[in-house]
Amino acid sequence: MSRPPLISRRLLLTGFWLAGTAIARAQVKRGTDQGIGGTGITRGDDHGIGGTGIVGVIQRFGSIYVNGERITYANDVPVRIDGDAASIKALRIGQLARVVATRQADGTLVTRSISIASEVSGPIEQVKGNELTVLGQKVLSSGKENWRRAGTEVAVFGLRRTDGVIVASLVEQRGNVTPRVTGLVERGADGLHIGGLKLSGVDPLLVGRRVQIEGSANQGVMQASRTRIDDFSDLVGASRLSIEAYVQRAGSNLQLGSGFVAHDGSRFGPAAGEARMVVNGVFDRARGLQVDSTQAVGQFPGSSMPSPGRSPSGPGHSPGGSILHPGSGTPGPSPTGGQPAPGAPGTGPAPGSGPGPSPSGPGAPSGPGGMGSPGGPMGPGGGMGGGGFGGPGGGMGGGRR
Repeated sequence: MSRPPLISRRLLLTGFWLAGTAIARAQVKRGTDQGIGGTGITRGDDHGIGGTGIVGVIQRFGSIYVNGERITYANDVPVRIDGDAASIKALRIGQLARVVATRQADGTLVTRSISIASEVSGPIEQVKGNELTVLGQKVLSSGKENWRRAGTEVAVFGLRRTDGVIVASLVEQRGNVTPRVTGLVERGADGLHIGGLKLSGVDPLLVGRRVQIEGSANQGVMQASRTRIDDFSDLVGASRLSIEAYVQRAGSNLQLGSGFVAHDGSRFGPAAGEARMVVNGVFDRARGLQVDSTQAVGQFPGSSMPSPGRSPSGPGHSPGGSILHPGSGTPGPSPTGGQPAPGAPGTGPAPGSGPGPSPSGPGAPSGPGGMGSPGGPMGPGGGMGGGGFGGPGGGMGGGRR
């Protein structure tokens, strides 16, 4: 006569059910971190099928708005500003953000980290009207703060025009700054340079590439101690790119002020001259950017021009709607109803912030939850492993030489 089993089938199933319930409760308990404005972002929400790299100026808060898109994040999201660890409280309107955003099951865009990068940081060398010179870089900025004088150390956030001039969206006073510049390395009669800054100790093979360089600067020459090609390899998991830039036509391609070239087959962008735009596309196998849509940008920190979405109609313009699906809708109201969101970054511009008067406080353009120009949901992207574009022989290499 055989012995009865020590554990019955019913008891075993009950045990499995209890274990599963305990795990689910633990996951709910761990997932209570809320996005800015109660967006409900949790660490386990990522149902996206890929990511979109988004590079552009922070337009407003209520989460953050970059390139017209609302991007949510957890209160404890990792933030790095010029490579240094920071918190969301250090975020400011006008900073240039780099994120990888994925779409959740409910259509929400979420990022797991935020990187902020200045275009140049160092001492002001000259002030002339609305023009600053920082490490040999010409900067257009209309701020009137009394610290804007030669010798003051600053970090400049903004976008380069195709002539290399930086249009500042934020100039932030910063002590003990590390001299740093990011831009297109060019070759002149007297050697390599970025803008008006001569370079020493930089590999000539970097000519035509967008490079971030740190070092010591003296009498208009930077001795490089660290160089890094800015090829967006930090946007790991992104199969698409949405990048804000000054753009002009270069044959059948688009030349971006940052130094990159995007391939559009003469379909988008300005027919003549230069325009500030959001350029959207997919990475090809050669790590180039194949453009599938563009949208003109009319308003940005430091400007008093018409708002995004009110761009003129015509070839290459996509009035209203999403930046990846133009015409799919119109900008909606602030998701926080014009009220500051709990834990929102800064209640106004940073001390010594960017050009032009910009009221701060709840519901104001520079305060959290203020009015802006949100776009529609972004299109899904496929998966892609680590790596960026612009490598040797790649499709997004340099412009001016």
